[in-house]
Amino acid sequence: MNKIGKILKQERLKNNLTLQALSNISNISISTLSKMENDKIRNVSSVYLYRLSNILNIDYEYLTRQRWDIFPTFLYERNHKFASK
Repeated sequence: MNKIGKILKQERLKNNLTLQALSNISNISISTLSKMENDKIRNVSSVYLYRLSNILNIDYEYLTRQRWDIFPTFLYERNHKFASK
């Protein structure tokens, strides 16, 4: 499961924001926000993460690290491939 989606939804609800309100503040469509929260977008844009981190008072670096935790196997394989050359 995408940790970013869970974190974003928890923080949005904690701040008593609807998807509509967050969309208006962040200039990110409701559809995109919903997809992010429900793990329909696998690699969330850094620009979106930055906007949302500022609005929801979440550490941007923390969110960025969570994004890369989505693909641990891919990162392992990539690192292993380059290390063996």
